[in-house]
Amino acid sequence: MRTRHLTRASLNSDARGPGAVRIRAIRQTDETELQRFYAGLSPESRRTRFFAISPGLSEAQAHAFCTTDHDHREGFVALARTGTDRDERIVGHLCLEPDGAGSAEVAIAVAEAFQHHGIGRRLLMAGVAWARREHMTRLTAAMLAGNAPIHRLLAGLGLPTRAAYAGAGVSEVSIDLAPQSVAA
Repeated sequence: MRTRHLTRASLNSDARGPGAVRIRAIRQTDETELQRFYAGLSPESRRTRFFAISPGLSEAQAHAFCTTDHDHREGFVALARTGTDRDERIVGHLCLEPDGAGSAEVAIAVAEAFQHHGIGRRLLMAGVAWARREHMTRLTAAMLAGNAPIHRLLAGLGLPTRAAYAGAGVSEVSIDLAPQSVAA
């Protein structure tokens, strides 16, 4: 099942009212807004997301993130209304890239003003649901070893995780998506 077939209710359970945030699959038309989102992050947030100081996404990077095939590569965005009009801004982004047979690497960023409100968790749960539909058995993530919030977010999924220090200040986390067997 492709992501575009997801029901709004499954991803947007609390997307009602002013200031609500909704989650949806990324679209090619999101390129400019995705560039704006990353440019608006603090230098520290961009460093923890990309492991380097950067001004944001290039046009080529934005194009790559926004042109997923929805079967092997996927992305989700969190959108918030920007006032009384119907205009929405990206306030979070999750991408999933192939990482071997039955595996995808996951990366996430949430705007500082929207952190600690469950948006990262909702993005990650949308990614987990997509990965399971695509018969993936594992998600992987590489992060700065000192990035405690992302470590907590991944461990807080309630799924079996393994973390290992990869060196150079980077940790790698593996999340098992296989259904849990019931002990007899």
